[in-house]
Amino acid sequence: MTSSVQPNSAAEVFEQAAAHYDRTGVSFFGPFGAELVRRAGIRPGDRVLDVGCGRGAVLFPAADATGPTGRVTGIDLAPAMVALTAEDVTRAGLTHVDVRVGDAQRPDFPPGSFDAVLAGLVVFLLPEPEQALRAYGRLLRPSGRLAISTFAAHDPAFVAAMDALAAHLPPDWQRPAPAADPFADQQAITATLAAVGLTVATIGEHRVESRFRDIDHWTEWMWSHGGRALLRHIPADRLDAATADAARALEPARVPGGGLTLTTAVRMTVAVPRAGVPSS
Repeated sequence: MTSSVQPNSAAEVFEQAAAHYDRTGVSFFGPFGAELVRRAGIRPGDRVLDVGCGRGAVLFPAADATGPTGRVTGIDLAPAMVALTAEDVTRAGLTHVDVRVGDAQRPDFPPGSFDAVLAGLVVFLLPEPEQALRAYGRLLRPSGRLAISTFAAHDPAFVAAMDALAAHLPPDWQRPAPAADPFADQQAITATLAAVGLTVATIGEHRVESRFRDIDHWTEWMWSHGGRALLRHIPADRLDAATADAARALEPARVPGGGLTLTTAVRMTVAVPRAGVPSS
């Protein structure tokens, strides 16, 4: 979920998280995935690629939108994610959906294969996002569209809690060097997509309120997604203290009657191939 995931360890992080990813009873990935599909305008009969499909937050709404006359393919670099999501697809009887191991950085499909490429909360995790976006553009048919979601704003209490956890990292832990963010705001996103031959059709924000029973539930959720990239580097003998500090940082998010509520804003961008730009 967070940019603290280093490129060379991302697959390992999500492989370890696969069994519990989006399975902790927290409303987060599902609502964002459904909204991305809605904004992409997926239609019955469309051929859709979902890159970094995880446990299906985008995949299943896309399958509903295409119906059995369409085709939805999900790829993920974590084999456990793929295996578990494929089981869910089979259990749901979705014969027009397939899930396979594949790299969101370099999806291996012929040019012009899809009516839509969807990337839900993944492009900012990739080592070379611009290269990936260019690849997505090549996969689109001339009338196709790319829909991506990227973080716009985290709840201030969440940011404070992450800082509290990070304060317990070992002194020799090397954090990724700050770099220019190609998805920092609408202007940056528009420029990034233009540089790879895509024209932004729409950009808008979508907010989701996530509720947690208590700090233990929040911690369980953190371990279930990319947040574990930070947690797993905190020494075991400091985890309790780190969690206690995070709990204090989350106090502003506490609601009457107990529990925590965090609001996250995500940008939803839909882009189309620029006229005159070849697809291969």
